[in-house]
Amino acid sequence: MLRLALVFVLLMSGTAHALPLDVRCRVPGVHDADVIRAVHAVGLSLRVSDKVMLAGFEAGWVESRMNNLSCGDRDSLGVFQQRPSMGWGTPEQIMDVSYAARRFFEYAVRVDRPELSAGLLADAVQRSCCPERYDQAETRAGSMLRQAWQGGPEVVGGVVHVVLDGDVWADGTRLSTSGDFVGRPSVAGRTVYARTARGEVRALAGGTARLVATGVAGDPEAVARPGGTVDLYAVLADGSVAKVSDLPEMIGMGGGSPQRARQSGSIPSWQALSPAGFAAGKPSAVAFPDGSVAVYVRSGDRLVASAAGMWREIAQSLEASPEVVLRPDGTVGVHTLIGGRPHRLTTTWEPLGEGRFIDTVSAQPDGTVYARTAEGAVLRAG
Repeated sequence: MLRLALVFVLLMSGTAHALPLDVRCRVPGVHDADVIRAVHAVGLSLRVSDKVMLAGFEAGWVESRMNNLSCGDRDSLGVFQQRPSMGWGTPEQIMDVSYAARRFFEYAVRVDRPELSAGLLADAVQRSCCPERYDQAETRAGSMLRQAWQGGPEVVGGVVHVVLDGDVWADGTRLSTSGDFVGRPSVAGRTVYARTARGEVRALAGGTARLVATGVAGDPEAVARPGGTVDLYAVLADGSVAKVSDLPEMIGMGGGSPQRARQSGSIPSWQALSPAGFAAGKPSAVAFPDGSVAVYVRSGDRLVASAAGMWREIAQSLEASPEVVLRPDGTVGVHTLIGGRPHRLTTTWEPLGEGRFIDTVSAQPDGTVYARTAEGAVLRAG
């Protein structure tokens, strides 16, 4: 009986108005970058469909301009303006963006129907007075989604490579126009490797893009090898760490579309380096002068490294993907973000500053560390 009552309460819940009517409730005109990343992360963890994810971003924009509001119409609170009196949770819970997003997505999955657009699905959850406003927010929601997908920087030779609004950029030069890239690029030689939201890895060089791998769940790591080839490492959709060997360094030269590459069967197969469920995020690798390569990944909260086919634990308390670099003295420097702050590994994790950043850092052999803010700026972080 209690369960039926809760379902009834949620069906009657939501916001009476698209934005808070209380004039004392100040709503920023722009979204909060940390909020969109938090909502996006929850949607990814729940493996919601693209439509459900878009519905969440449309609802968040209409209700709060994607901000975690501490005020609203009547007792509405948070990014989705959920009401404690209508069963969405306590005020403290609703003000936790991850909790609020989880409640939204879980309910959206339950009420979704094929005939609903993303906007009408958002209204089915929110039950607002203005159902048409959610679909009207599709363009804005799509732009925020692309920003949420953006990863950290790859700084090579002083050139900053990033994904911005779905495309790969090197400083001020746009390297792609497809608008479907996500995460952090990786550079080997004159080729930039980046992944799409569909789990593809494409190589960008010479003004062309070619499909080189599929099935990835995280950003690729490209390592230049002797003889002008490249080894590619990634965490696959099943959580295993895998490798593709001997890609031509200038894979993009000579043209050839991703579609033709797929049809020709030229996409190489992944070689598994770990069991399934072993890792998450982006691997980081260093190539030593003797030709050997060490690969570092995050496994749970552990930092583990593989050399000669054996994995060993290096450190714990990892929250983000590691970044390793070969220093001039031949030792390996290890960096990561903990609590959004850059850290380097000595005998313990040592913080490098007070700034807050996203995704991963890019470390240089001289110890310089670059990172990206939630707003997209790339800064020297250590």
